[in-house]
Amino acid sequence: MDVVFLVYGLAFLSLGLTIFLRNERGSPLKASRILWLLAAFGFVHGFLEWMELWRVVHGERPELAIARPIVLLASYVLLFEFGRQLVLISQAAATRKHPVSQLLSPWIHAPLLLGILAGVAVSDQPLLMLTIWTRYLPGFFGACLAGSGFYLYCHHRIGVDAATSDYPGQSVAWYAATVAFVAYGFLGGLVVPRAEWFPASLINEESFQAALGIPVQLLRAICAVTAAFSVGSLLRIFGLENQRKLRHALDVGQHALAEFYRINPRYEAILDSVTEGIVGLDCDGNTIFVNDPAIEMLGYEKNELIGQPFHALSHHTKANGKPYATEDCPILHTMRKGVEQRVDYDLFWRKNRTWFSVSYQAAPLQQGKQILGVVVVFQDTTEARLRERPRL
Repeated sequence: MDVVFLVYGLAFLSLGLTIFLRNERGSPLKASRILWLLAAFGFVHGFLEWMELWRVVHGERPELAIARPIVLLASYVLLFEFGRQLVLISQAAATRKHPVSQLLSPWIHAPLLLGILAGVAVSDQPLLMLTIWTRYLPGFFGACLAGSGFYLYCHHRIGVDAATSDYPGQSVAWYAATVAFVAYGFLGGLVVPRAEWFPASLINEESFQAALGIPVQLLRAICAVTAAFSVGSLLRIFGLENQRKLRHALDVGQHALAEFYRINPRYEAILDSVTEGIVGLDCDGNTIFVNDPAIEMLGYEKNELIGQPFHALSHHTKANGKPYATEDCPILHTMRKGVEQRVDYDLFWRKNRTWFSVSYQAAPLQQGKQILGVVVVFQDTTEARLRERPRL
């Protein structure tokens, strides 16, 4: 039995560790958001089975005898909550209004815990009753809910949350998890320590071993190993989903880049043919395009401007020498509010740290209602302003 408990506990600990390490929490698949409950169940229940291993190897100790039923209850409450949430997210929004689905509200924990409390209160063996009723209520129903949830999620959600064709062979892992948890529900939830009342007097660990010749813990361990392997396999779907998203984004980006290179020479020729400086900024204020007149006026090389914050390079200081705060910048205000700005007098700074007088107009670059950036068209007004000065 010591080997059985060793493998039994190791399987559940492996289940928890696998989910903890491989669960993609940023995945669009809704199941990824609740897998931490299953991982917690694996850690707690694995620890419980190693407590049983300690009992087999070193003998019973009073503190362990008290702790085991409590740890068992904690693990099965986690499993029940995982199964409850998995069943709910496996259903369509309309189906969730069905009375059966409404029964699976968080309040369902209350009658389960009250049932356990009642069973313990009327017995002169409270620790034994706590163990039995924990297995009957959150143990049996929690494992069956988890198994049902895996089955329903595979059928109802994979095709909605992600493209099913991207995950060939994944259904085998979902079905294996279904079978493992439902079987564990019967073996771990209905086969309980022997008691003097029905059904514990008829279906218990002793009668099970007498009838089949093998301890129920061995079959529970097999279920645990199957669950660990199947859940570990189906976790691949979250990584595959992220890979699919990245591939899609790369394809879109490559297509957009190819289109940009195809039409870019025409637009560059148009932008360079005007005398005004033209600068385009993205939503972070970084330069995404600039024409030749702007480069000449600012004194930078093109590659020194592209990708850099325009305000920090060329609009950082006022005429009085004080820093120009970004929240006061009309160009960035245009980007934040989506309102055009016309400024008749301002300063832009060259690379050599000299300034020149400019007038400019800033207009938001939009796609529908979304602001993608801002376009700034400016001209050097230094000479014009010098001519306006009165001669002494």
